[in-house]
Amino acid sequence: MNEDLWPTKFLAAAGEAVRRAISDLGHRSPVLIEQMSKWLSLRCDLSRLEDYFIRPQSLPILALPWWLENTIQREIDIEFQVDLMYSSISGYYFARMLDDVMDGHQVHRPAVPVLGPLHTQFLSTYFKYFQYSDPFWPEFERNLMATAEASAVETTLETIDEAEFLKVSAQKTAAGVIPMVAVCFRYCRPDLLAPWEGLFARLARWHQMRDDVLDWSSDHELHNRTWLLSEAERRRADHESVPEWMGREGFNWAQNILECLIREAITMAEGLGSPEVILYLKLRQESFACYTDTLVATATAFSKLLQMDSSSSA
Repeated sequence: MNEDLWPTKFLAAAGEAVRRAISDLGHRSPVLIEQMSKWLSLRCDLSRLEDYFIRPQSLPILALPWWLENTIQREIDIEFQVDLMYSSISGYYFARMLDDVMDGHQVHRPAVPVLGPLHTQFLSTYFKYFQYSDPFWPEFERNLMATAEASAVETTLETIDEAEFLKVSAQKTAAGVIPMVAVCFRYCRPDLLAPWEGLFARLARWHQMRDDVLDWSSDHELHNRTWLLSEAERRRADHESVPEWMGREGFNWAQNILECLIREAITMAEGLGSPEVILYLKLRQESFACYTDTLVATATAFSKLLQMDSSSSA
């Protein structure tokens, strides 16, 4: 990603936040941090934990509150942003481990109890800034419940269409809005919440579809339900397997959906007054478009080879 997106102060804040999140957990329980580290080591470089949150594949959950505050005032409150990052990192680890447990991925039993302290770190950060009666808390609960409900409902779906994707699958990350809620209410700008939440919702839809494209093969093997695989079942010919449909039509179909979703996000972002957001979205649009172009071209060439082979056999 373009280096202009990640100023030195932002990178330093992200590093401080992730180290603090791990350190606080370790100070309270050496056993839990040992188990947590084993789980993390399967997913990222333990020596550069902050890189996981600023890599191109990740939702910019640390950057969006930073960019939002930067539209309100020129000087970022670093302490406030580090606290938000600390909360978001703890919350992300909580959600990711819970997803692994729900999806049947291997999580060693001694690591599961770390969910409690991680959730406490995620929640308690906001006590520093908002009293119990503050209007921040109803918004906090609304977004947290949206994530919890979407995650629960998705497990019950036998098939997913566009409406369910928008209503359920892409809502699983709604809690990522919470640090932006904090920025809006701390600076008495609740009017900014709706447009920034709208941006996040559109970016989350694109990100979820992107993940579904990247993981379609393993999702198919594990019988995980996604909009992409549900469309494969609905659209494929009687004689056609899901992998065959993906090669013939699926990647091209997904590419068109992804392009529509990212354009919606860019359009939404144009009214936010944040050049960093626009730059980020366009870089993501370009980089993944190159990837899907390659997928479509490869699938088309392979499909033609299959047709030639079939004609020769006949």
